[in-house]
Amino acid sequence: MAIRDQLAEFACNLRFEDLPRDVVDFTWLLIAGQVGMTTVSIHVDPEIRAGVYETGIPAYFKEMGGKKESTLATQGCKVPCLNAAFSNTSLSFGAFDSMHRATLHIANFIPATIAVAEREHASGKDLILATVAGCEVMARVGLALGADEVYRRGFHPTSLCAPFGCAVAAGKLMGLEKEAMAEAISIAAVLGAGARPWPQFPKNPHTTRVQVGRAAQAGVHAPLLARAGINGIREIFEDPTGFLKAHSPDPDLAKLTAGLGTDYEIKKTTMKRFSLGTYIIPGVEAVLEVQRKHGIRGEDVAGMTFKLPSAVVPLVGAPGYPSGDAFGAISKSSRYILAFTAYKGLDGVQYSLAYKDLANVNDPRHIDLFKRIDVIPGPELDQFFPGTWPCVLTVKTKDGQEFTQAHDGSVKGSPENPFTREDVETRFKKVVAPVLSGARAGRMLRLLRGLEDLSDVAPLARLMG
Repeated sequence: MAIRDQLAEFACNLRFEDLPRDVVDFTWLLIAGQVGMTTVSIHVDPEIRAGVYETGIPAYFKEMGGKKESTLATQGCKVPCLNAAFSNTSLSFGAFDSMHRATLHIANFIPATIAVAEREHASGKDLILATVAGCEVMARVGLALGADEVYRRGFHPTSLCAPFGCAVAAGKLMGLEKEAMAEAISIAAVLGAGARPWPQFPKNPHTTRVQVGRAAQAGVHAPLLARAGINGIREIFEDPTGFLKAHSPDPDLAKLTAGLGTDYEIKKTTMKRFSLGTYIIPGVEAVLEVQRKHGIRGEDVAGMTFKLPSAVVPLVGAPGYPSGDAFGAISKSSRYILAFTAYKGLDGVQYSLAYKDLANVNDPRHIDLFKRIDVIPGPELDQFFPGTWPCVLTVKTKDGQEFTQAHDGSVKGSPENPFTREDVETRFKKVVAPVLSGARAGRMLRLLRGLEDLSDVAPLARLMG
């Protein structure tokens, strides 16, 4: 049986009753977290406001109009499902997004799944089930590719793999049979794309969000095309000129089906209490730990060395100081974030986007310490990436002391140190609720708490509008 057929069989046969309770509970965490942050992202994150909202992605689809199928987040109207999937995913890509161990922004595509669920009048249980099915396939495609090799070839792993996850989730909600689901997977293989060079630039190009929005839209399109009779290549994964070999020199086909249905990859996703580039978070926790152990303040620091897996350094190690309007560069500048953390401490960075405030970016103390922070590759760490995201931080003080703090990547919110419902609700109350009216925030939280009993997700989708 072709691999795509095995994946389709898994997705089509999966039932809510089959899911382990811990998988259902974790999927709820991802959905609840993503719904809230997508709804308020343009208000709390200047990067999203400048990169999506002010450049008109939601407004563009609102003006385009079309069949009223799915709610367009932030716009208070309905548009065709495909367009809502594009726009809502673009809005969700940023503040407090979650990352799977295959270096995939796996939860960012939940808004696209909600758009389909609204169109299909699916229940809360249907939404959870589709999310699990889609994440399991998307994660395995990422694992088979190998993120380090994909990065080296100049691709963005998330944008390549998301069409698979969205195709399976959407196909599940649409009730596709195995044959059509298999074709949707093959169709998805030719629809993903995304170039990686954006971390090198002072300002993130708007296409960073376009490519994830397009990936979501493509994934939703795939089962629609399959249902219309369009077919694809059966051996799309196995063929030596197929999807995997096109994007990675040494893909591991076995990872596409290993543990399918028993080892749930969705649970290997890290949620965030810091709205930062994922690979920087272990460094932030390392700074905080050094400060906690040794009572060091920002004023005491003479310099730092931040050692990371080699493939990560180009993503977060840009040497130039980020400007106040280069929000993407700010969130991915490990040097700036570590300097900011040294001075502001836990309260400055937890559940906060204060590091993007112009006053903090232009703070001469942060600028000065930035110059004395080195970001270097650690070849000894490469063996652990992308399965984990380790780092080694060395802090030198002005009185000649030196402290080294290693971090294995098990940050708060990681599979080893996971979020609880209380953590998700705390983040909701600190980040989401202050933006919404009290009544709207309360209703959204009540619907999320009762998601499994929700007969139709449409009311939840409308609140996102």
